Parts: sequence; structure tokens; C-alpha cells
Amino acid sequence: MSASRPVRRKPLFAPLVMGVVALVAVFLIFPFGVTIWRTIGEAPAGLKELTAAFASGALGRVMFNTAIIVMGGAFIATIIGSLLAFINERTDGDLGAAGELLPLAPMIVPPIAGVIGWAILLDPNVGFGNSFLRWLLGLVGVESFTGPLNIYTPAGLMAITGLYLTPYVYLVVSAALRGLDSALEEASRVSGAPPVRTMLRVTLPAIRPAIASASLLAIIAGIGLFSVPIVLGTAARMDVISVYIYRLFEQFPPQTAAGLLLSAAMVAVVQSLLLAQRYLAPGDRNAVTGGRGARAGRIRLGRLRIPAKILAIAYLVSTSVLPVLGLILVSLQSFWTPIVRWNQLSLANYRFVLFENGPTSRAFVTSFSLGAAVATVAVLIAALVTLQARQQKGASSRWADIVMSLPATLPHTVIGIAFLITFTPKPFQFYGTLTILFLAYLAMALPFAARAAAAAASGIGIDLSEASRIAGAGPGRTFWRVLLPLSVPGLVAGWIIVFIHTAGEVTASSLLGGARNPVIGRVMTELWVFGSFPQLAAMSIVVTAVTSVGVAIMLFFSRYSARMS
Repeated sequence: MSASRPVRRKPLFAPLVMGVVALVAVFLIFPFGVTIWRTIGEAPAGLKELTAAFASGALGRVMFNTAIIVMGGAFIATIIGSLLAFINERTDGDLGAAGELLPLAPMIVPPIAGVIGWAILLDPNVGFGNSFLRWLLGLVGVESFTGPLNIYTPAGLMAITGLYLTPYVYLVVSAALRGLDSALEEASRVSGAPPVRTMLRVTLPAIRPAIASASLLAIIAGIGLFSVPIVLGTAARMDVISVYIYRLFEQFPPQTAAGLLLSAAMVAVVQSLLLAQRYLAPGDRNAVTGGRGARAGRIRLGRLRIPAKILAIAYLVSTSVLPVLGLILVSLQSFWTPIVRWNQLSLANYRFVLFENGPTSRAFVTSFSLGAAVATVAVLIAALVTLQARQQKGASSRWADIVMSLPATLPHTVIGIAFLITFTPKPFQFYGTLTILFLAYLAMALPFAARAAAAAASGIGIDLSEASRIAGAGPGRTFWRVLLPLSVPGLVAGWIIVFIHTAGEVTASSLLGGARNPVIGRVMTELWVFGSFPQLAAMSIVVTAVTSVGVAIMLFFSRYSARMS
């Protein structure tokens, strides 16, 4: 009886996968190549414009504002995110459902809506929160007609920026803590050290590289952050670099050369920080992990357990509940006033933005349609490329990772400018069209879709595809009948993430959207600038309701996938 010959592994869909990777690479590289070429060509004019801006003091103020707001926000995020990660991963005060929701908090309420909600609460004149604080102060004899808090200050901008950067820190630090041996912490507890001392003297020093990496990641995200400075910074007259570049392209006549040079400088700074962040990334430079994980022998907080849970709940309330309450109150008023007349509240603003006002109603249809289309295309591309490439574990897998993650290394402001510069002139002339919005959204969505597909692929063994081929199934049938069905829960979660990010996208929408095809991000920014606050609040609540449903569905599929794995 002859011995059966081993089945040779042949690349699955190798020509097709590499063809798709090549098309995606061309699609991404072409606009950035055009932008780089034009930046080089217009560098002399850009230097002249920037020199004049620096001499007038405008550019210097923007750079100073960017530094203090981003660094301050990243510092706040590092403190809060590291503390919450320590509580959830290393103590008996784990956050439970709150810990699961914490990284998703910015998705529950889109940043633009959350920031506007905080402005409604802490506006020094008509903010609901300040009105309530003035009432409390009046009870003790302190009269005030403004404040006491003012969100339109550097401290206000740093605090709100920190809230929306906290999940970046939390995810990195919590991952490092999960892989850290608990023996040193147990030894500290045995020697009688209280939980706080154990955290400060043992745990946090052991993951210092991870904390530094998380801080750099928060700074990178803060540099590209647009929703906080465009809302709060505009009212405070404190522009940061992302908003300043946006204004250079939006003003008339636009200072394109200066905007391109500043965009190139932003990319250079971000890429430098990314290199530093990768050097500090957990895994290579963390303390050596041992045999027991973080779940073994958790630190008992004792009386500190309740304050720890309160901290997590306070963060979730700050990023979701409080802003939404402020938005709801304003959305039910005919005009924004801190004095709520309950008998005069109505749903008129919702009727107006959903059905009666052309730009807002079209914005909902356009953004949600684009979100669904972009999510579908991005997830299909990611599923084809990432699932098959991960099964092969070869050169195609490495190239797929590089190509699909390329846009993640660029701020959304730069992506919007690249597509604006490339597809606005002839022969394309796509400005303000659905085409340019779709292309820009797709470029920004690919990294999210690729991460979801990679997470789904990690739970599928190569043996399954091998068994399918042994049974006589071709590569196409193996993909459609084996790989894709098994990854559906993860891909659905990725689809929802892409949909939420695309539908509420503000940065590129502000640069590329036009009157013919209004989108939610641009319309909400314009409503804020023009002072249409009740309509803006109603629009924000509608978007928040849609994203909240999406997050709930995503959590369901994530739990379903975990049960099936």
C-alpha cells in the first residue's frame, strides 16, 4: 500500500489577492503622490506665505496652541486611561460592562456631537451646567451672572481633548497589563504595601514603555483631532494646526501652497512620533511576562473599590450621558436658553432637520448611504485581502498589512487635502461630488476594515482551508463557503465601525463636501458657525441614536463571536 503524499499548500487566490492589493496601493498612492509633487512645486510660494504668517504672529500662536492643547490633552488622557486600565485589569474593582464600553465611548456619541454637548453645558453665559452652578452658589450668597466655568479656554480645550484621547491610552495600557506577570504585585501585597503604593511602585514602572507608547499615540491622535478645536477653539479664538490648515484652503483666495507645506510638516511630525511609538510599543520593551496572567491574584482595593468604579462611571457619563442631556434640552427648545420652560418644549427641531430643511435632510440620506456603501466595499476588500493573506502567511500577507494600514498613519486633514488637490482639477473635477467623498471615506475606512478582518482571521485555523481543498473545493469555494462564513461576526462588527466613522466624519467632509451633496459633518459644523443651535442639537441627537444602535449591534456580534470561538 503506497503512502499518501502530503498535500502541498498552494497560495489561495494569489493572483487575485495581489491584484486587489495592487489596485488598493495605486488608489492610495496616486493622490498622495500628486500631493507630494505639487507640494514640491509650490514650496517657494508656500515658504513665502508661511514666513509672512509667522512674522505676523498668527502661525506662532497656532503652533503654541497646538502644543499646549495636544500635550495637555494627552497628559490628561494618560492619567485617566492608565488608571482605568489598572483598575480593570489588575484589581478586584474591574469595571465589568463599563470596562467593555470604555473604549467605545467616543463611538456612542460622535465626537462632534459630544463636543457640542459640552459647549451647551459649560458655555459661560447660557450653559446649563453653569446655570445650575450659579444657582447653587446663589444659595450660599454668591451672586454671578457668568461662569463659573468657561469651556472656551485652554484648560477647557485640554480637558475635552483628554476625554476623547483616553481610549487610545486605555487600549494600549490594558493590553500591556494583561500580559504582565502578577508575581511582583503579589510580593508587594504580601509585604504589606497598600494598593496605591503597589500600583505606583511596582505595576506602572513595569509597563513604563507601554505608558510612554500610549502617550505618544494620544499625541498623534490629538494632532489630527478636528472636532474639538473646530467647535471649542473657534469660539475661544484658539486655532490649532489642523483647523488652521482647513482655513487656509477654505478662505478666498485659498493659500494652497502654505496649506500643502503645513500638511507636509504635520505628516513629518506624525511619522516621527509613530516611529518613536513603535520603538516603545509593548511586546519588545515591556517587562518579561511570567506564567501567571493578570487575572491571577488580583489586588484587593477594599474601601477604594467603590471610588474606582465611580471613576469609570464618571468617565462614561462625561463622554456620553451629560453631553446628550444637554443636546436633548436644546433640541427641544425654540432657541438656546438656560431657562427651561417645560411647557414650551417640542419636537419641532427634529421635524425641521429630518423633513422640512433640505440641507439637513439630504445630509442624513447622503451620509448614511455613503456610510453603508463605504463600509460594504471596505469590508469586502479587507475580507478578500486580509483573510486570504493571513491564511498564507507569506509575502502577500506582509504587503497586504502595509497597504491596508497606510491611511492609518496619516491625519484625516492630510487625507482630505490629498483628495482635494488630486480630484478637484481637470480631468476629474470631483469637488463636492459623491465620488470624491466616497473615495476619501474609503481610504480612511480601509484600516478599520482591515483590523476587523485580521481579528476575524486570527480565529480561523489554516487546517480548515486545507481540509476544504482536500475535499476538492477550489480556492473560490473555500473562501465563500469556509473562510467568509466563519468570519461573519467579526466582519459585521467591522462594518458597523466603518459605518459609524464614515457617517459622522467631520475632517475630510469639511474640506470635500459641497452644497449639492451635503454631509452630516460639514452641515453640523456650518450650523455651529451660524448659531443654529437647536437644529444642530436635534441633528446631533439623531446621529447619536443611529450610532448607539450600531454600537449595541456590534457588541452583540462581538459577544456572539467570543462564544463561538
